Amino acid sequence: MGSSWRRCLVLLLVSVSLFAQVSAAASNTTVLAAERTRRKDPLDGLRYYTGGWNISNRHYLASAGFSAAPLFVLAALWFVAVAAAALVACCSCCCRGSNNYSYSRRVFALSLVLLLVFTAAAIIGCTVLYDGQGKFNSSTTATLDYVVSQADGAAATMRDFTGLLETAKGVGAGVVSLPPDLARTIDDVSRRMDAASDELATRTASNSRRIRTALGTIRKILIGVAAVMLVLVVLGFVFSLTGYKSLVYTVVFLGWIIITATLILSGTFLLLHNVIGDTCVAMDEWVVQPQGHTALDDILPCADAAVTAEALRRSEEVNYQLVAKLNELVSNVSNSNVPQQVGPPLYYNQSGPPVPLLCNLYNADLTGRRCAAGEVTADSAQQVRTAWQRFVCRTTTAPASGSEVCATVGRLTPAMYSQMLTVASISDGLRRQVPALADLANCTTVRRAFQTISERGCPSLRRDSSRVYQALLAASVAAMLAAAVWVAHSRERRRRRESERFRVSPYRLPIEEKVLLNSPRRPYRRV
Repeated sequence: MGSSWRRCLVLLLVSVSLFAQVSAAASNTTVLAAERTRRKDPLDGLRYYTGGWNISNRHYLASAGFSAAPLFVLAALWFVAVAAAALVACCSCCCRGSNNYSYSRRVFALSLVLLLVFTAAAIIGCTVLYDGQGKFNSSTTATLDYVVSQADGAAATMRDFTGLLETAKGVGAGVVSLPPDLARTIDDVSRRMDAASDELATRTASNSRRIRTALGTIRKILIGVAAVMLVLVVLGFVFSLTGYKSLVYTVVFLGWIIITATLILSGTFLLLHNVIGDTCVAMDEWVVQPQGHTALDDILPCADAAVTAEALRRSEEVNYQLVAKLNELVSNVSNSNVPQQVGPPLYYNQSGPPVPLLCNLYNADLTGRRCAAGEVTADSAQQVRTAWQRFVCRTTTAPASGSEVCATVGRLTPAMYSQMLTVASISDGLRRQVPALADLANCTTVRRAFQTISERGCPSLRRDSSRVYQALLAASVAAMLAAAVWVAHSRERRRRRESERFRVSPYRLPIEEKVLLNSPRRPYRRV
């Protein structure tokens, strides 16, 4: 009894384990870039985010933004540190109540060198930022244009297909026309295909419009930041050389705000850089193992598989029916050797060698079929015209019926010849649409597009986004250091100017300032 319970328990545990594995596999089918996106989520108590790549998920965006937290912290520290330093400086000036005119040539020279170095570094950072934003905008625009072109191409393929179906439904009259039930099916398929193509085009256009608006805004912001930072650095350099305290402090105040905003923008671009990298990894994983509906539908959605599969089957059925009806007309009427006095269109005085049939690519069960010897293939319009044109007769109007009859040797009237060319053209068009419809049905078009983006677009996107946030960070740090040197160098320059002035007449100094002349740091000693 005990062994039976143990066996049941073991079987239960094995079943639970297998169920858990199957459930985990099922739940992971829609998780893309799971390892790369495993970051701490500040919206979930700093637990690790496990939802994979999904730009519409706020937890994903929060976890990606948390990876840029050091830059946001640096911006906060800079903002608080400058405010605290300004407060301390104001308190010191109020408490001291006197000016310090001590001057050191070494400090002056060092501040001048640092001023030149940090100003040059900030200018270089602004230049790299301007160049980087241009390249980033070019690479993102090129990738977006490619995605839009692929979506437009898929929508155009579906519209062309429905156009062919509509043409096939209305071609000719009488014996060449399609059965009524198939014509009704064509109407249904055309309606569903038009709806799917409209949805694909609308969705892609909406995503493209939002992305282009965001890219335009980002481009303007980056150009503005580069220009303002460059002007600020140049003004700070000039005002520091002049030594005007009020102008230098004004530029430092503006720099305090602008540098803070630039650091925040650098962190935001680091977030964007991480999202771009996650997107490329997600595309790679999806290309290797395509899945159903995923977050990648926000970039380039797959066409409705059921609709495209149904359209593919109906295209084969329409193709078979058209060619079969045409060959039936040619065999039973045009190539008939026994005149049938039953009126038009079965007898129109046809004579001469028999007309070759059009190759039907499908059997009755819609399986593939090879062309028989002597059949005309529809893959070349010129060959089709050449093969049938020599069977066309000159026609005249029959007095009794008023219909066209052959006045010369031939088995095809011009109207029949034109109808046969139209059927051959439709058959070839439907045949050419089969690979494109098959790619849409199994999402091969999207897989091919993502593979191209991953191979050609992702390297430049990663490189350019990285260059932008690094240039923002470099320009911000260089401007930080330059702002500190602006204050130091302008102070040293003022002291040097006061030193030169008081060296001419040091006895005009107040008593408390004369004491400085006897201090170890004596810039006023005559040589």
